[in-house]
Amino acid sequence: MLGPDSPLIGRADLPSTVPPHALDALITPARARKYRQVLARRTGRLAVVVEDCYDPHNATAIIRTCDAFGVQRVVVTTGRNSFKVNRKVSQGSHYYVDLQLHPGIPEAYAALRAEGFAIYASDLAAGAVVGPQQLAPRLAQQPLALVFGNEGTGVSAEATRLADGCFLIPMVGFPQSLNLSVAVATTLYALRHAALESDQPGDLTAERQAALYELWVRRHTGQAGVELLRRAALEVDKQGDETEVFTG
Repeated sequence: MLGPDSPLIGRADLPSTVPPHALDALITPARARKYRQVLARRTGRLAVVVEDCYDPHNATAIIRTCDAFGVQRVVVTTGRNSFKVNRKVSQGSHYYVDLQLHPGIPEAYAALRAEGFAIYASDLAAGAVVGPQQLAPRLAQQPLALVFGNEGTGVSAEATRLADGCFLIPMVGFPQSLNLSVAVATTLYALRHAALESDQPGDLTAERQAALYELWVRRHTGQAGVELLRRAALEVDKQGDETEVFTG
């Protein structure tokens, strides 16, 4: 499996706004280059909100998908269910995204709106936008947060009511919904495929890229690992894998 020291396959280097750093000496040149190239492609204009996910496999798949597609922010609510990430499956992806915890939807929405996000819930409501790619014009105008419910009941009535709108993934088979992590992946690719396929640069500011670079290096070297782990309790699941449990 390719890791943080491997190059981005099939990608030429993009200009990086992260200047030479004193912390460069703590990691390999290959890892330093990879960090800079990943940051050069990250977006902060698109966020994923997950409401009370309880399956660690789905939670981990969502994190890996966001990391792979260059989405920096994952917002989770933990009022009813803790958010569990399987460390073995994650392969460290949850250390490279901004994992933000809130007790409920009102708090999550308030924080996002304070930063200028429009909020759309994945729901079969009347008037829902058909096809997440149809949200692209809205994303071009302002940052967009996409809300997904848990595996059993989907988004709550509160999450739909307080959102700015709804969207759905059109389907023509017998099921009315996709697995949670599959729905997230499908939606993100619909909105990110043009940037991914043409290898466009991301939109994080130079200051934000520099701050994340330093954080990633410190986490890798153990200098800042406590910052994330203090929010998580470690459990061992039925397969014997370590799971980080985030409860907000």
